[in-house]
Amino acid sequence: MMDQDNKHVFLDTIINNLPMMVSVIDAKEQRFVLANMATEQVFGNSKSVIGKSLHDLLPEALADTFSARDRAVIDSGSIAEFEYEYCSDGGEKTFDTKLIPVLNSSGKTEFLISIYEDITEKRKSEQKILYMAHHDHLTGAANRALFYRVLNDACSPSAQWESLSIIYVDIDNFKSINDFLGHPVGDQVLITIAQRLMEVVGAQNHVARLGGDEFAVILSGAATADAEAMIHRIIDAINAPIDSLGREVRVTASIGVVTAPADGTEADALLINADLALYCAKNQGGDACRYFTKDMLVNFQSRCTMESDLRNALDRNEFKLYYQPLISLPNHHIEGFEALLRWDSPSRGLVSPADFIPLAEESGLIGPIGAWVLKQACLDARHWPDDISIAVNVSVAQFHSRSLVFDVTAALAASNLRPSRLQLEITESIILYNTASVIETLQQLRAIGVKIVMDDFGTGYSSLSYLTKFTFDKVKIDQSFIREIAGQSDSLAVVRAITSLCSDLNIATTAEGVETDAQLQRLKKEGCTEVQGFLLGRPRPVDSVAPLLEQYGQIGDARIPASVGK
Repeated sequence: MMDQDNKHVFLDTIINNLPMMVSVIDAKEQRFVLANMATEQVFGNSKSVIGKSLHDLLPEALADTFSARDRAVIDSGSIAEFEYEYCSDGGEKTFDTKLIPVLNSSGKTEFLISIYEDITEKRKSEQKILYMAHHDHLTGAANRALFYRVLNDACSPSAQWESLSIIYVDIDNFKSINDFLGHPVGDQVLITIAQRLMEVVGAQNHVARLGGDEFAVILSGAATADAEAMIHRIIDAINAPIDSLGREVRVTASIGVVTAPADGTEADALLINADLALYCAKNQGGDACRYFTKDMLVNFQSRCTMESDLRNALDRNEFKLYYQPLISLPNHHIEGFEALLRWDSPSRGLVSPADFIPLAEESGLIGPIGAWVLKQACLDARHWPDDISIAVNVSVAQFHSRSLVFDVTAALAASNLRPSRLQLEITESIILYNTASVIETLQQLRAIGVKIVMDDFGTGYSSLSYLTKFTFDKVKIDQSFIREIAGQSDSLAVVRAITSLCSDLNIATTAEGVETDAQLQRLKKEGCTEVQGFLLGRPRPVDSVAPLLEQYGQIGDARIPASVGK
């Protein structure tokens, strides 16, 4: 058994080696009767603090504060727990504090035990974790979670605000920066834009990175009244040149704006409306700012209804193919037909693809729709003469899917159509990104035996470079050049350059949108090999194809009408 003296030594050893400050004062005079080494080190005295009061050890004002707090606990006889922050030459410290009164037999406080645990590093770690949970790690701006919380708080019934603006900012064509300049440059662009936004709107407002290249700003109070001026400053800040890893980068942005309470009073409704405004700005081609209007919501609801109908259109056999003839020059033979998709909606009538194809691409419906078009066009074409080709447009979304090669193979197998009769028309936008991957897919299609056509040539980017990377079977000259070919020298020069280049490369050319005889005669003179347009034949249902072939003398013994195309 341990004797009394050894027990005291044992307890002193334990108390003195505790990392927290432990001390005891008497209740009457509030003088120290016990203090461990951690307590004495804090006071920095070379002698023991035993027998001293707080007024002997601390400045008067601070001693008064501590003494009054201790006296309150002594008088109450109840345990007190709280955090105490202390600022010294060593920096700010945070202590987890517990004051425990020791009562005598009559229930009065005789001693007061004070335990101070330094939790400064613990709080710093917690604050760091909290910061990381609510801020974007790349830019330092608030993240989506914090943005939503701030917005919810601002929209709560107890919030003291008169007006509020939300500004959505989406960087235009940011993918091209990552693809062509590299992700480190793209990251620096995002960091710079976030910093500029925070500088422009000030600390009293909020900037968040919602993800990717999309940011959001919350303006409240007086800033809302000046929202338009603030937006102009935001645009100027974004448009200013950015020095990113030694490269000067310039960007633009699409911006959507909503204001509460005019455009809504609930957070979710405001976010939906802000997103609609941003969507409309992006649909303008970017570098635009749109304020939410109720018409946007009406259009969105109409779009949702159309998407719902579109999802059922394939199962309900509402899609139809129309065929427009492709006429060779100079003999005016029908070389083939271009398949043009139409949607015969029970509620909308015959819907142009310009109205529903973008929606099909955005909603992911273009895959099954595109596969149906390929199969149906090939099935229709198998009943035509063996020298008549069928051209099918392939969208960007469809082309970049992994199933395109399979869909083409399946369509040819189902129809037993000779592969060389199928022409796939792609636009330059398809090969704007991931050129190596695109060329590989084109080569796989070429290996099947189908022909590859570049559509709308001259309206995209770096057209000539694409002709050197892949040998196209045909190039279609965009109708915007054909429209003015008879009277505008610039359009004529473009057409002449394209036909000459393609002739040298042994690539056929098709002129789109031929509507007048003057245009036709000029295209003949410039050596264009094929034409297409209302002058020579409008799109028609499949059951009208055979009569047209008879008219052109390509079924039976009928002769080619001498008047066609003149």
